[in-house]
Amino acid sequence: MPHDDGRTGVMDRNPDSTAIDHPLVFSIFSFLSGGLSLLLLVASLQSPPPADPAQQLLFISSHGTAHVLFAILILSWATFSIPFVVALGTVLRPKGSSMAHAGTILCSGGILLLGFAIFLHLGAMLSIVAAGKFAQSNEASYQAAIWKNLGYYLTDPGLMAWGLGQFLFGWLAWKSGVLPNWVAILGIIGGLAGLLTLAVYQTPILALIQICSFAAWGIVTGIVLLRAR
Repeated sequence: MPHDDGRTGVMDRNPDSTAIDHPLVFSIFSFLSGGLSLLLLVASLQSPPPADPAQQLLFISSHGTAHVLFAILILSWATFSIPFVVALGTVLRPKGSSMAHAGTILCSGGILLLGFAIFLHLGAMLSIVAAGKFAQSNEASYQAAIWKNLGYYLTDPGLMAWGLGQFLFGWLAWKSGVLPNWVAILGIIGGLAGLLTLAVYQTPILALIQICSFAAWGIVTGIVLLRAR
């Protein structure tokens, strides 16, 4: 017989389809993902480096520690978000097992692609700066210009895959009884922002909407999983 705990709407129709083991552990991952998403959002809203490649290298050289910390943040976010995505797919499985599975794969793959793309871009720029005198040459500016523009192309695949996964989760969460409908709407909006990332070139606005939506999902899901205990 289906069982509803009366608080979260998380149903247990059979042992494999809906039950989530270790809800406390996964709630911690959810809160971590939500909190790191907020930090990532705040960090992304800081003043961008100059558009000129040579000035950009000087900016990175004088703010090297901040860029290293941002690299650590993006890797931590990508790593701790995967268990949260798995938990989210599990609690939404009653609304559609195949859709939840697709959303889990798309979000996980997209997040890892995005995290690697941003880390690779930061690593390339920091490596050019670390080259010493070479960083002051025209060749260094040329390399920096390439990586500056390549950064957008590197992040697009991850944003789109993650966006489709968010959209599917938002679709499943609507009137599911697991998450509030306003959270489902945020997921759909964030998912659409990711899917439309190619429509707005060289601006982070859609990615910021996507991250904001994901942060809310992490925090709310963490609360739901705590109640599931």
